Amino acid sequence: MRLTANESALELSFDCGLTGAKRSEFGGLSVLRLEALSINAPKSATGTVSIAAGVNVFGVNVDGAVIGRPASASRVVILPAQSVFFAKGPLRLSTLAARGDHKLQLLSWHSTALPSLDQWLQSHGPTRSGKGLAKRIGCRPIDPVIADALKRMEEAKSLNDAMTEPLMMSVVHEVVGRIMVGEDEMQLSMLPGNLPEALLNLASHVRVNPAGNWSLKEASELASYSPFHFSRVFKQLAGFGFHEYVERCRTEHAVSLLVNTELSVDHVATQSGFGTTQGLRESVRDYLGLVPSEFRSLPEIFEPTTVA
Repeated sequence: MRLTANESALELSFDCGLTGAKRSEFGGLSVLRLEALSINAPKSATGTVSIAAGVNVFGVNVDGAVIGRPASASRVVILPAQSVFFAKGPLRLSTLAARGDHKLQLLSWHSTALPSLDQWLQSHGPTRSGKGLAKRIGCRPIDPVIADALKRMEEAKSLNDAMTEPLMMSVVHEVVGRIMVGEDEMQLSMLPGNLPEALLNLASHVRVNPAGNWSLKEASELASYSPFHFSRVFKQLAGFGFHEYVERCRTEHAVSLLVNTELSVDHVATQSGFGTTQGLRESVRDYLGLVPSEFRSLPEIFEPTTVA
């Protein structure tokens, strides 16, 4: 199956397994292009996603999970449901789409259309640690701050007048900036940067050691909160509870091991903190709609990507 969502923007190519592709475009825009894309995957499917040079894509992944690996890289990009992403061409990824319905909103533009954002991305944007290369893709969960920006984008769409496009541009500048200040590609455990320092320090400890015994009592003590106050504040600021955060960290770590090592699923479950293979299977299925063995079908592509 081959589906081109935009002649010069986002191109998806899958060998098989995707059906019912539908695309609709929001009219009235001049330099931006807004599209809704829906696809059904009766089973998991592998393929590629390509973005042309000079093209930028900001997307909202409403439903369905996709795992991607950039060319000549081992680090995987995890795009679960209810997340946002930004990608700057030229870029090509091998991808694994989970079974089920996939629904996305894609807002694309050429770099020349938003020169101030492009200049920030090239001159002041983040780089990959130790490589000196401009980061070309990033993703985040839809946390409360991102949700507020997306609400403003929907309000701009409903206006459908001369202010629609400039209001959308303001959302693009804000959300793309928030996405790209992250340290790396999408982590399931990404948190808003405005958390109190004590909570950010705790979160860092959990990500480094997801297999640890992270009870609510021990976590709240480490953060110097009472358990009740800690639980309430964490969920209010992060958009999900602390126990879910631990599960996200463990799932993320497990995905990395499944894609990049030959460890058995049992060993991956133990090293990720799930304890049992069934616990790992349930978490991966709940967050990403996949089973552990399917991650090992993600192909590697070794094509040099020109860095602008």
